[in-house]
Amino acid sequence: MSKTRGCWFAFVIAVCLMTAQWACAATKLVVKNARLMTMADGQKEPFTGYLVVDDEGKLTAVGTGEPPADLAAQSTWDAHGEWIIPGFLSAHSHLWQSAFRGIAADKTLPGWIDGLYGQHASHAQAEDYYWFTLHGALDHLEHGITGAYDFAYGGTRGGLCKGIDCDEASFRGESDSGIRFVHGYQPDQIGPGDGLPEARARLKAFLDWTAQQPKSSKFLSVMLNGSTSFNETYQQAVVEKALMDEFHVGNQSHYLEPPDTIGIEQSKFRWFMDSGMLGPTLYFGHFIHTNDFILDQVAAAHGGMSWNPLSNGRLASGVADIPKYLKKGVRVGMGVDGEASADLADPFENMRTGLYAIRDKYEDATIMSPYQVLYLHTMGSADVMGVKDRLGSLEPGKFADFVVIDPTRLGTIFDPYANLVLVTAERDIDRVYVGGDLMVERGKLLHQDMTKIQEQVDRRSKATTAH
Repeated sequence: MSKTRGCWFAFVIAVCLMTAQWACAATKLVVKNARLMTMADGQKEPFTGYLVVDDEGKLTAVGTGEPPADLAAQSTWDAHGEWIIPGFLSAHSHLWQSAFRGIAADKTLPGWIDGLYGQHASHAQAEDYYWFTLHGALDHLEHGITGAYDFAYGGTRGGLCKGIDCDEASFRGESDSGIRFVHGYQPDQIGPGDGLPEARARLKAFLDWTAQQPKSSKFLSVMLNGSTSFNETYQQAVVEKALMDEFHVGNQSHYLEPPDTIGIEQSKFRWFMDSGMLGPTLYFGHFIHTNDFILDQVAAAHGGMSWNPLSNGRLASGVADIPKYLKKGVRVGMGVDGEASADLADPFENMRTGLYAIRDKYEDATIMSPYQVLYLHTMGSADVMGVKDRLGSLEPGKFADFVVIDPTRLGTIFDPYANLVLVTAERDIDRVYVGGDLMVERGKLLHQDMTKIQEQVDRRSKATTAH
């Protein structure tokens, strides 16, 4: 063998050895002896097994029984039979509103909006929204919500924020929290004229700013907080559609929420249709007071909605007919909404409230099962948020975002999904992981000083009442 060939072979062997060592190090976490409810299609039956997480925070294996004996990992955790489910996803949240819980307790939506936005939100500075958003995101995490669509405060609704200041501040809060997030961007309110150049310039400025931020898998996308139902001109829909097409962003529009304005809002449905907005990248928030024509058109366009039972009940908005929506083919996710209207970012309370409301509506205890409502708060939300390829179930290739439940308090288990949805509470959450990183343990945030953050939020929210 020539000296050159000998050196080449030595180099190849060294590379192979380095590759093998890297492969071992690339397994960040192994969780074993867990009772897994993966929410993956075709895998409804829980099983005892293991999870393997790589250095990118993705699942490389989800299996039954024991992990391979020769599998080396940076960390191994024995779950001792505790339950593991995918992290909850909130398809509709206003993270900043956790600073204003309990307000306007006897108001329906119009009066509540006057109380929150007129008396408080418009008097907050951009930096206030950083702390409000950070606080809300961390409260979501503590409750087992690992990803959320966040309706950030901003746009041309008035207030002290200028340009994209509030969006930048909210984005920093979302990023610093460790939650996965879709940043909901408030587009300009368009008048009877064109309005597109100004709206386009402001959105482009924000997207350019986000592109300059440190890359993170926690940032899922930017979507528009659609304002078509809040405007009196069709031009709003035209401009939003143009922004969606040019910048390849989705849209979530509050629509048909309060009973006070059913006729007015239903008459605007043609605006969604005629503008071309209806489609898989548009979903409606709340979407309660529909009719068959609206549902058929949304289903045909493969559109969706976010079901927000806690806030719908709190604001006396009504009950969305979810079984009917699903039967027609409307895609459905679930959200805990803002904590100024839902008051708790608690997915267990949200599932129970929704399930009980539907059973009351139909007077039928079989109309919706615990498994179905859990699916909507995981895979259903991932679907409408446009991230079902990355989140919503425990499957290889998806991010290792999961919640560990201590079943000790849940009693004798006859149906694990029934116990999970009907009995489990926040106090039963043992751990919360995002990307295989332990974020919450027994109710305590491990990487944030919540006491300090709460002090900031209290001081800043009180300052908004002084005006």
